[in-house]
Amino acid sequence: MQRNRRLRVADPLTDAIRRSLEDLVAVRIVSIAEVVARSAKQTFETQFGLRNTDLRLMNFLDGAKGLTVNEISRRARVDKAWVSRTLRHLEATGLVSRGDDRRDSRMVVVHLSAKGRALLEQVRALASARETRLLDGIDPATFKASLDRLLANAEGMLGNV
Repeated sequence: MQRNRRLRVADPLTDAIRRSLEDLVAVRIVSIAEVVARSAKQTFETQFGLRNTDLRLMNFLDGAKGLTVNEISRRARVDKAWVSRTLRHLEATGLVSRGDDRRDSRMVVVHLSAKGRALLEQVRALASARETRLLDGIDPATFKASLDRLLANAEGMLGNV
C-alpha cells in the first residue's frame, strides 16, 4: 500500500530565505560551536573523563584565588543551578574544593584542587594542539580579536530586541 507523498515543489523565494539564514554569522557560529563541542566531548571525556562543562568551570577556577558560585555563574553566563550541579560533580571527584571566604564567612568559595590543577595541565597541552589544528590557515591573533569584538557586539545587543 503506497501512501500519497507530497512532492516538494521548488520555491525560489523559500530556498533563497533558507540559504540566507544559513549564511548568517550567528547560524554559522552555532554550527561551529556544536561541532567543536562534540569533538571536544569525544576527546576529553574519552581521555580524561571530563565533560565540557567540567572543563569550562575548571578553566574559570584556574589561576583564581577562589570564586563564589555567583561569580562563576556570571562569568559562564549560566544559571547558578547549572554551576552548582557541575561543582558537586567536580567536588565528588576531588577536582575542586569548597571553603569559607576569609573576608565573609557567609560566603563559600570554590578552588581548583591540586588534583584538578594537575589534570588541567594535561588537558591544556592537548587543547593547545587541537586549537592549532582548528586554526590551520587562520591568523590566531586576528581571529581572536575578531571573536572578542563579536562577543562585545553581541553583549551590546542583549535586551535590545
